[in-house]
Amino acid sequence: MRFTFPILCLCACGSDHVCRELCDARGVFCAFVCDACETKKRAAYDPRVFRDAAYPTDEPIESD
Repeated sequence: MRFTFPILCLCACGSDHVCRELCDARGVFCAFVCDACETKKRAAYDPRVFRDAAYPTDEPIESD
């Protein structure tokens, strides 16, 4: 039996915390974050992208 485990990486912010993906309300990747830097990295985006999947865009969004 083969087990696979997720690879844990440390966040690039220098906190030595494990990072994770930050995705918008549509599931689009935005950044790698940890608890220490998530607020700062979210601030770089319009808050609507994290709570409303119908947020306005400047380019067409392709569906999968």
